[in-house]
Amino acid sequence: MSESGRLAAPNLLPPALDVRYDVDDLGHPTVTAVVCLGEDYQGPPGAVHGGYLAAMFDNLLGVLPYRLTGQRGAFTGRLTVRYRALTPLNSELVLTGRLTGVRSRRVTAAGQCHAGGVLTAEAEALFVRPAAEGP
Repeated sequence: MSESGRLAAPNLLPPALDVRYDVDDLGHPTVTAVVCLGEDYQGPPGAVHGGYLAAMFDNLLGVLPYRLTGQRGAFTGRLTVRYRALTPLNSELVLTGRLTGVRSRRVTAAGQCHAGGVLTAEAEALFVRPAAEGP
């Protein structure tokens, strides 16, 4: 017997991130955000839904091409998230990101999420800057 229904989604948007911008030892841009997520972001009992982590990585890492070039409009070409441990709700989460490469219009970045010093997720992303518009 088949069934249908609506999958509840109490909060459709990832949280806003207050981001701190810095540079690494090579002068490449880095980003850090600290956030605490409540029950609206729950996936498994007591833990953050992985989709929200992916969206936060996309938002956080997506600012790096802009910080590098000052030009808006890089598009996410690929985002891979590896979930290493459950990410707890109602805990301080520290998300970090850094550039890992630039080749023509392609910008790669990597990020991590820590809760209480424990690595809970890591991400790798490819962003593509649009081609310059010609006459």
